[in-house]
Amino acid sequence: MKTFRRPAASASGAPRRSVASATSATTCRSTEIAASLLAAGCLLLGVCCTSSSPVRVGRRTEAFPLDPREELAGPFSESVESGWISLVDGDAANAEKQFLASRGARPYLAAEIGLIESRVLLGKTKEALAACREALAAGSSTTPLLVACGEARARAGQVFEAHELYARAAARPGGGRPRIRERADQLKKEAVESLVQSTSSGAKDQNYPDARGRIARAIELNPGEANMHALAGDIELTAGQRAKAFERYREAYRLDPKNTGVQEKLADLALEEDPALAVSVLDSLARREPRYRDRAEQARLAFRVSNWPAPEREAAQSERLTRAGAASLVWWTFPEIREAKVGASVIASDAVSRKDSRAILRAVSLGLLDVDRGTHRARPDAGLTRRTGARMLLRLLRIVSAGSKPRCLEGSPGSGRSGADAVRAAAGCGLLGDAEGTGIGGREFTRGLDRVRVLASGKEVAE
Repeated sequence: MKTFRRPAASASGAPRRSVASATSATTCRSTEIAASLLAAGCLLLGVCCTSSSPVRVGRRTEAFPLDPREELAGPFSESVESGWISLVDGDAANAEKQFLASRGARPYLAAEIGLIESRVLLGKTKEALAACREALAAGSSTTPLLVACGEARARAGQVFEAHELYARAAARPGGGRPRIRERADQLKKEAVESLVQSTSSGAKDQNYPDARGRIARAIELNPGEANMHALAGDIELTAGQRAKAFERYREAYRLDPKNTGVQEKLADLALEEDPALAVSVLDSLARREPRYRDRAEQARLAFRVSNWPAPEREAAQSERLTRAGAASLVWWTFPEIREAKVGASVIASDAVSRKDSRAILRAVSLGLLDVDRGTHRARPDAGLTRRTGARMLLRLLRIVSAGSKPRCLEGSPGSGRSGADAVRAAAGCGLLGDAEGTGIGGREFTRGLDRVRVLASGKEVAE
């Protein structure tokens, strides 16, 4: 018969347990705690998975196509997941099938975006654009939707609209991806080039409203590009709007003051609109290139003319200069003529009662203007012919040269020359240009007077 011994009691009277028994109990309690934590984790995970917060997308791409689920709240159907996997794998046809199968399932926008992306890749541009119009009209734009519709418009040749959508995508908090920004910049460049080309065509066809609209859009895309504003000036100038063209050129000059092409265009109009600006621009050009010196001199003359009294200023700027106007300009610009002593005065009956009679009669008495000896008329309101203007300038040059004959007149007769000879001599001295026609405008005659002053002073030798 076997006997069993009880375990020895502890001091407190409780039975003693072995070390192995204590370890086993501890292990059991640890297992129970781990199980409880695992259950709690699963519960929390289930709550997170069924939450309505935006889904975290694992396979993020940096350029078109983007995961259509981005920025949308799940859960998503398996077809959407399968469609996205097909897009990433390059199987756009299967992706289209999967997204079509998931249409109508919430959130519906993910399937629509995926469908647009797959159709863009399949070349079904019209269908993609139609879907874009509906999706964008709904107002819930996500980065993938903007990029997909931007790409659809780009492949349809609508680069301006494509850039707008890509720019919106790049500006979104989640759209700051370098490749999206690069694509936006590329489309911007293409849009500007397209608009510039169509603008030039519109201006050439004299479709100025269309050309203005297109260049305005190009400037909107690239407001800091001086050449865009200069092109807008070209359009206005071609359309005959010189004041508007001047404003466009001035803005281009403000953006790029060292652009020679812009400076030239601005200077041409500034001579009429703002002579002081013309002087500044042309002086800057002349410092770099000597060929602009003559135009800089013209600008300084135009600036002086702009400060003359109204009658003389109007005569100097007139398209048709009269004989009286020419006499007034000589009277105003040359004190020597006002102070010159004259002998027996020639009668000019049609100038006596005029406000400008002193200028006309002094020009007649000095031989600057001829008088019909039969009628004693100077014809002050008749247009100044090139022959009369040439004789007038040559005679004036001899008077103010203080007895020294200018080199350009050496060897030429002092009086009695024919009208044709006078024109050639005046052109040889730089007093007149080579313009065709029989009349002289106020600007050309005023330049001739300025040239007379230079030659008489001996500061420059006529070529």
